[in-house]
Amino acid sequence: MLPLAAAAPLLAKAGMFAKGLVGLGAAKAGTGALVTGAMGKGLAARSAIGAATQGARKFAGKALADYMGPAGITPTTLAQNFGMDAAFGIYQGAMTPGDLGDKLIAGVGTGVGGAMGGVGLVSALGKNKNNALARMGAELGGNLVGDMGGQIVSDQVLRAKGGGTTPWEKLQQEGDQQYRQEIERQMLAQLGIGGYNQTDLLG
Repeated sequence: MLPLAAAAPLLAKAGMFAKGLVGLGAAKAGTGALVTGAMGKGLAARSAIGAATQGARKFAGKALADYMGPAGITPTTLAQNFGMDAAFGIYQGAMTPGDLGDKLIAGVGTGVGGAMGGVGLVSALGKNKNNALARMGAELGGNLVGDMGGQIVSDQVLRAKGGGTTPWEKLQQEGDQQYRQEIERQMLAQLGIGGYNQTDLLG
């Protein structure tokens, strides 16, 4: 049997070890609570996002159904109501300089923007949406506003894709640069420096 003086350090170490185990258990419990709380918050956020998305889909579906009217949503009614929007989108995409991605972004922005604008403004008419004159005015106004909004959005996407400029802006910058270079060559030719002369410029 160990003397009391010799056993005291061992008893102290055993006590510290026991305290460490208790502290480790508490830390694990606290970590588990934090993880559980974080998971709960994550699930709540996902649930809120899912509910918002579902609500937006229901609203969009209702607006589209109201816009279509009694005929319902069929390929024929879709073509009749959104054919012009699609045509303008195709035209915008074809006229936009740049690669295929630039054309798709510009075309989708114009087509979808015009369609959404028309649907939104016609749906806002409520009971008057079946009035031919009111519906025509709402469609034209909504398409115009939607086109402009769609172009603003697509321009932002194109700037992000093109390093800060849209294809049209890039084309304009290139034209401005060429024009400045021509002016500089003319000035150098008039001064007789830089290896340029008036005859070379005329040729």
